[in-house]
Order: sequence, then C-alpha cells, then structure tokens
Amino acid sequence: MAFLLAVFAIIEHLNKSELPPTSKRLIVVYVNEASELSMVEKARAAVRRYSQTVLPTLESIREKARTKKLDALDHLVLKLEYEASRLSR
Repeated sequence: MAFLLAVFAIIEHLNKSELPPTSKRLIVVYVNEASELSMVEKARAAVRRYSQTVLPTLESIREKARTKKLDALDHLVLKLEYEASRLSR
C-alpha cells in the first residue's frame, strides 16, 4: 500500500489536487497493465500515462543533489524508488 500511496502522492503533487477514488482505481489499473518489469518502472509508466509527465530519473536527482537543493517532486520520486525497492526484496 505504501508503494501506491507514493504513486498517488506524486500525481497529486503534479496535479495540485487530491485524487478521487475513481482516479486512484484507474492508476492502479495503469500500474498493473504496464509492460515494464520492475515496480518502479511500472509506477513511472502509470504516472506518465495519467499525467503526461516524465519523472526525473534517480540518476538525475543524484546529480542535482550535488549542486542544488532538491524540490518536493524529487523527494516524492525518491520515496517512490524506496517503496518500489522494498517490494522487490
């Protein structure tokens, strides 16, 4: 559940509004239908499909952290990466 909450949090941040239950169900379908292999890739595909937004890569966030302060989206993506890694253990 923490994984899905991380996906929802990213989309809510991008849309600047809370997701209704029907949208959450649709996003779960998008995650489940994604052809990618890893959970984080499935989540990224669902976010892209729902919000038309490509999330920053983990590598780009790491690079940014060396020179700049991370923003809210960066932190949400890091949370998503963490939650996805917990599922693959």
